[in-house]
Amino acid sequence: MKPFLFCLLLPIFSYAQFLSPSTPYILSSGSAEGYERPRVVITANNSPFVIWSKPSTPKAIKARKWNGTDFDSAFNLVSADLMPTGFIGPEIAAKGDTVYLIFESLLHSNHIIYLKRSFDGGFTFSDTIRVSGNSNTNYFFMPNVAVKEDGNPVISYMLSDSTGYKQIVRVSSNFGNTFSSEADASALAPGEPCDCCQSTLVTNGDNVYLLFRNDDNNVRNSYIAQSTDEGLTFTATQDLDDINWVLNSCPTSSPVGAVLGDSIMVVRRNGGSGVNELYKSNVNKDDLQKSYFTQLESAGSPFQDKVEIATDLNNFISVWEENRNGNKECFYSVIGSDGKSLYNGIISDTATFGHKMEPDITYGGPYSGNFSVVYTASTQHEVHFVYGPLMYVSAIDEDSDLNDKKLLKIVNLLGKNVIPESNKPFVNIYNDGTVERKIVLE
Repeated sequence: MKPFLFCLLLPIFSYAQFLSPSTPYILSSGSAEGYERPRVVITANNSPFVIWSKPSTPKAIKARKWNGTDFDSAFNLVSADLMPTGFIGPEIAAKGDTVYLIFESLLHSNHIIYLKRSFDGGFTFSDTIRVSGNSNTNYFFMPNVAVKEDGNPVISYMLSDSTGYKQIVRVSSNFGNTFSSEADASALAPGEPCDCCQSTLVTNGDNVYLLFRNDDNNVRNSYIAQSTDEGLTFTATQDLDDINWVLNSCPTSSPVGAVLGDSIMVVRRNGGSGVNELYKSNVNKDDLQKSYFTQLESAGSPFQDKVEIATDLNNFISVWEENRNGNKECFYSVIGSDGKSLYNGIISDTATFGHKMEPDITYGGPYSGNFSVVYTASTQHEVHFVYGPLMYVSAIDEDSDLNDKKLLKIVNLLGKNVIPESNKPFVNIYNDGTVERKIVLE
């Protein structure tokens, strides 16, 4: 039989993109398994690796890994004998099958920052490697970790000593065996860092950027500090907020960022207007100058918080928690490379009763072309995982030129890249925004 091609052409339009999330996977349920502050990374073969904290006794850091079709059983990544602690953390970062976990331990009264690493995608992890100094007077807490392009880790943590608070960065050139001396990345900012706000890291080539909240006589703005020598020294700092947030207590809120092209998209909370809202800025990665200071999404409530960000090298997606209708839900915003908002929506499962909070997002897995999101369904005492592609929403524009379009990719209805097959629908996506839904009947 001669094959027939049926084509629904949505001819020439401007477009927005929205996330199409999967049905949630429940990775953990109840106090016995833990459900606090999940984090997600992607290892080789688009395999998500998820961790979360179990703060009830016996305390632990738990993990589950994608096996190609589902998640393997949960296991203790850090057990009670290492005394994991801290109201923020742990954190995890990955590049390929190299995975780094950083966490705070109460084995010493002044706390210890430990690293664990895996070179097989999270199947096995090393013993602990101490990152913080060996001191009976200094106090170490709120660690974070990122991975450079060469696979080496960059670690940040808060240090409290006799002179006050400092945001410290240490880097490794041998995959975590040893670390450089402590670099005070916050030294050039006035005042001192907020004592309960975790720093976050962005890496790009030889550049390392530390994002942190500062405290300059109760002005608690977000700052960016830059290192051009892989994190060994920090030589530039910039205040990123146009509105001074004057607050006499620590807001426990961190700025986050992601690199795309020649700039860093930074999203953070600011309450200087009287409303705790999230703001975005495009920051030049060379001179740290920002292009704008605008709301991420006009708040439907007086409190947006716990923001995270990821990029697929075309767009950014931020996720955060917010209470708009009596329950906290996890919202998301798709942001173009030019900073324009393309789509806003809810990523958490609204059919699940109660609060959903503490989201995290990364690009990739399971399957190519997806974003992965985890969050806590706190009322249900569960950790949820969802994944989904960016899908297109169209608006017809009949004035566009058909002759300039080029095919970018072919995906199925879930957004997964495919090679067209008979009797299976597929979608052609073109560079001008044109989408063709097709099926070859044979």
